Amino acid sequence: MRVFISCDMEGCTGIVHGDQLVPGGHDYGRGRELMTGDVVAAAEAALAYDEVTQVRVCDGHGTMRNILIERLPSGADLVSGPASSRALCQIESLGADFDVLLCVGYHAMAGTPGALLAHTWIGSLVAEISVNGRPFGETALNAGVAGDLGIPVIFVSGDEAACTQARAFLGEDLVTVPVKRALGTKSAVCRTPPDTAAAIRLGVLTALDARAARQPFRVPGPVEVAVSFHNTDMADRASKRPGAERTGRQQLTFTCPTFTDAARETWALLEWTAAEQPEWLR
Repeated sequence: MRVFISCDMEGCTGIVHGDQLVPGGHDYGRGRELMTGDVVAAAEAALAYDEVTQVRVCDGHGTMRNILIERLPSGADLVSGPASSRALCQIESLGADFDVLLCVGYHAMAGTPGALLAHTWIGSLVAEISVNGRPFGETALNAGVAGDLGIPVIFVSGDEAACTQARAFLGEDLVTVPVKRALGTKSAVCRTPPDTAAAIRLGVLTALDARAARQPFRVPGPVEVAVSFHNTDMADRASKRPGAERTGRQQLTFTCPTFTDAARETWALLEWTAAEQPEWLR
């Protein structure tokens, strides 16, 4: 059995503030350590499972060069490198030869009440991404691509709001591990690394035991995506990309035959709209 781990940073143990999230932030080094700790716990647990033969980790945050590869266990490999060179962003290289998807360090979608560091893909641009009229966050977006491949999401860790949201999309039987509870957009009651590492390990093993009951999250086509931006200038830039229709002052809409096509086009549209690439996209 092959296990794919997609990881973000905002939902990791002890992460509460932008200073921990990007190179140049005074706490970024510690943020990398905390993120790596959660990923190592998940990867070690998966590799300890008798039927698992390989674990792939995909760094899905910011520069996508955050995880300390020297800390990963033998038997794991790492997808590293900026989103500008990827088509599937946080699940790059996921293919039908993988059996399950684990999401580590995930956060809630943009606009979620009671959530920590909530956003959707590019927080500086995106107010909302909706799919067939329903707002989607990163968990659902990645689960939908995996679903096209027949791969179920079996585990999610993050803040409490992210875990609640994941179960709302993927089913109440989804194994989730909340590592913190938001007090505001940049503060939380955080569990300690020893406690969250133990919980993540147990959660991954429990999820692998229960994987046969999990179904892929499928979004049948055609798929209509509406991207709402924070302001009209952003929508103006986005509207210059062929294929999307301006459907509001700050919104563009397009339709694709499959969910994977829609996810690829959504990411391409956001890269286009970013115009001059910020440092973390390079």
